[in-house]
Amino acid sequence: MSNSGLSAGDAQLMNAVAEAEAESARHGQDLTPGQWAKKNLFDGVLNSIFTLVFGSIALVTIWFGARWFIDSDWEIVRANLRLFMVGQFPRDDLFRLWVSGYIVVFMGGFVAGAMAHNAQDLADMQGVEYERATWGSLLRRFWTIIAIIIFFVSFARTALPYIGVAGGMVLAVGSRELGWRAPAAVRARSVYIGAALFIISMMVLAGTSRLGGFALGAVALAWVASETGKRDLPGGGAGMVQRWAPAILVAVVVFVVTVLLPYDGYGWEDWGGLHITLFTTVFGIGMGMPIGILLALGRRSDLPVLKTASVIFIEFIRGVPLISLLLFSNLMLPLFLPGDRPADLTLAVIVITGFSAAYIAEIVRGGLQAVPKGQTEAAQASGMSAGAVQRLIVLPQALRAVIPAMVGQFISLFKDTSLLSIIGILEFLRVSDVANAQPDFVGKGLAPVTYVFVALGYAAFAYTLSKESRRLETRLGVGVR
Repeated sequence: MSNSGLSAGDAQLMNAVAEAEAESARHGQDLTPGQWAKKNLFDGVLNSIFTLVFGSIALVTIWFGARWFIDSDWEIVRANLRLFMVGQFPRDDLFRLWVSGYIVVFMGGFVAGAMAHNAQDLADMQGVEYERATWGSLLRRFWTIIAIIIFFVSFARTALPYIGVAGGMVLAVGSRELGWRAPAAVRARSVYIGAALFIISMMVLAGTSRLGGFALGAVALAWVASETGKRDLPGGGAGMVQRWAPAILVAVVVFVVTVLLPYDGYGWEDWGGLHITLFTTVFGIGMGMPIGILLALGRRSDLPVLKTASVIFIEFIRGVPLISLLLFSNLMLPLFLPGDRPADLTLAVIVITGFSAAYIAEIVRGGLQAVPKGQTEAAQASGMSAGAVQRLIVLPQALRAVIPAMVGQFISLFKDTSLLSIIGILEFLRVSDVANAQPDFVGKGLAPVTYVFVALGYAAFAYTLSKESRRLETRLGVGVR
């Protein structure tokens, strides 16, 4: 087609589009390593100088780092591996950790597989192409976690940790496939199944308690509430079975675990190592997220009392460092609680949850302000209630916009758990000092070895969180109009 029938502006636009497509095609061509290096590293004098300088620095750093890594005495890590991983958890009760860990692995794999299939069903319904994640892509996504687990296990002196980790990986693969192949009715309720399994895993680890029974009961009630409001369920007996069978199943599990199989577990006041670091992070994020969203909504509320209370809480928590809040939890918070003094970790988790919630609230508030007001007005004009507007229109867009800041807060909280040592909790970093103070290693200058070991653990988990955040941003088109 000739450009003679087009205006000058249209012709320029078509030429620009053609040039952009040609440039995109050129970028999409497969390049040999030499071509890639010439294009990206040596395409000019200045770029070549930077490549040579920083490449030399990187090579020297890697050389000396590798020599130090090989020549260092890692016996202190090998002798204290269990202390680094689980603190002073009794050897006779280690089976609780394995059983609880397997339940969590099964939960994660099952929920991931079910949600992936749900996403494919939604994409098919909307006519959007969906590409299922392959095992190769999953390996590339989580290679840092897998590598750090293998690195940690390599210091074990017995075969049990190797067998246990291998079994966990097989279980993760199998549970994900099971979640993918589960019936649609089960996949639609995978979140509730995961919540119930997580609570059961904690009860296996810490023992049965009324708190665990209440938590499982709350999951059952939330399950029933969600099913009752669904209109896509069939009527009659089939609909009743789908609504009530899951709740009855959870109730039976509560009865069996808390009544028929009572036993004393190993309470979290004596947990330690990497285990307590990960648990505190997950608990702080899991509890802080909903509270933070409620605080953000409360701060934007038109009710003066609710808005004032939210503002006071958020600004007070954000105005003091976490270390002072932890000291407050240890010295002052027990005075405001009834009954006997709770465990130090219980007090710390309360404060960490509030700390996380305050920062999440401000992040979410920024996302709420980014949602155009016209969308809220249009939803209200269509007859939607205020709660439905926030839940279906505003919050999904707000949370999508603040994914980078939210994940940054999660990573910061993960690293801030190292401050638990201030109140005497044996977290991951604190174990390094304890190991170096042992008679067999005191005065040998092995602190750099243990600190590097701990740093690699923090870096692996933080990098994975950051990488998953970028992947989620890309899938949701954050920053793309």
